[in-house]
Amino acid sequence: MSHRFYCPDLVEAGTATLADTEFHHLVHVLRHKVDEVVELFNGDGLFATCRIGTIRKRDVELEIVSSQRSPLPQKEVTLATAVPKGDRFDWLIEKATELGVRRVVPITTSRSVVDPRSSKLDKLRQTVITACKQSGRNHLMAISEVTSWRDFLEEFSAGHQILVAHPEGGLIDSIFPQAISFIPPIVATIGPEGGFSEDEIQASIEAGAKAIQLGKNILRIETAAIAVAARLLL
Repeated sequence: MSHRFYCPDLVEAGTATLADTEFHHLVHVLRHKVDEVVELFNGDGLFATCRIGTIRKRDVELEIVSSQRSPLPQKEVTLATAVPKGDRFDWLIEKATELGVRRVVPITTSRSVVDPRSSKLDKLRQTVITACKQSGRNHLMAISEVTSWRDFLEEFSAGHQILVAHPEGGLIDSIFPQAISFIPPIVATIGPEGGFSEDEIQASIEAGAKAIQLGKNILRIETAAIAVAARLLL
């Protein structure tokens, strides 16, 4: 498989230019040369086989040999999750991208202890790009701004099936007895270390959510998020 690079301005034919981080990675880290072939993607489904043309001091121009568009996957899964401490959220974002999660919504609840700043979310979006390059994914996973539990329920209660991780919930198979490929857009929600409060669970049920359990063991936020995403997507 050719090395992949993110080029948001990629077009279907003609030439493309890589600068900044991607230019440095191609020329100085991987040491690609003129006439070698690589793959570019724009994060919105377009990807192209390209031949390296002119390498300049600050950028590189490539010839687009062929291009294709990847359709969005039929399964639409969003993770709405409390934010774990330290670099565990970076790991969650990386693995959710690899699995094919459509979007991650960081949520704050009554028991939340982490509220990431915009600069942290910007860094995590770079993690998404890196994970897409590695995994072959051609659509960037979206990361929403931090959202309160109340605002989240108001936004997603219509048009989505909300699943809430809760020890007393049902099994996913009992909620979706049919093949998972035929389910509506899903938002799986994971609470903070102390779990959702009873009021928050009740508010979600009133908004049409269904409670699901993820087994007998107590899981960390990132483990629960990836477990449910893998179950729904794979």
